[in-house]
Amino acid sequence: MIPIADENPVRHVPWMTLVLIGTCMTVFFLVQPEGSSLGDLGAERVTEEQLEFTLQWAAVPCEIIQGRPLTEAEAAATFETGDYSACGLDEGLGPAVSAGKNVYVAVLVSMLLHGNLAHLLGNVLFLWVFGNNVEDRKGPWRFLGLYVAAGLAAEVAHVAIDPSSTLPSLGASGAIAGVMGAYIVWFPRARVKCIIPLVPFVLFRKVAAGWVLGLWLAQQFLFIGGESGIAWAAHVGGFLFGAAVGFVWRRGRLMPPMAAPLAGAYGSS
Repeated sequence: MIPIADENPVRHVPWMTLVLIGTCMTVFFLVQPEGSSLGDLGAERVTEEQLEFTLQWAAVPCEIIQGRPLTEAEAAATFETGDYSACGLDEGLGPAVSAGKNVYVAVLVSMLLHGNLAHLLGNVLFLWVFGNNVEDRKGPWRFLGLYVAAGLAAEVAHVAIDPSSTLPSLGASGAIAGVMGAYIVWFPRARVKCIIPLVPFVLFRKVAAGWVLGLWLAQQFLFIGGESGIAWAAHVGGFLFGAAVGFVWRRGRLMPPMAAPLAGAYGSS
């Protein structure tokens, strides 16, 4: 089930959502190495330049726990032999593969990076469909705060599940999952236009957001601990954080009231 739009018009231009989308796309096309395809870092198609860039800027659970960049021995075990739990292989005493890397700043930077074009497009689609309404309800700066905090919570969840992982994690998925968590709390009955692929057919249906996002969350739980290379726990952590913030803000009446509607709403997602 792929959400492509919702029937939940906003009253203000969601400029922060657009800025985040534009930033992610700019980083992917203009900053990341040309032809980035980092979804499978062990694949031969990944160039040395792409790998070096990722190791320099992506978040790595082992690095966060140890407070240091991966050593050359740990990186070699990860990308040459496929040992994704090589943390402490040489007790961290060998030369760093990314000298000078700030492993905690990388947690923030990694939210702007994407493994491949499909990863990017999927993320910006979900961010647009669900982000504009959350921003409209909270305002751009509180929305940004939720987005960043959810991304951090997502990384904490990922590290907690697999602290010895030496595989880089990158992408805005955890932060966007937090936005989705807030959306399900505030707009559970909003109708979401979805594509439902049922080979050889493709169906277009309008489904309540509670079902769309609830099924999405259930899917993430099912795959936690798998070997796909996707940080499923980060998705769950970000979503639950966003939902918790949504409940707190709703119960605490911290959400500012929506302004009087403009002559015409900005439009549906």
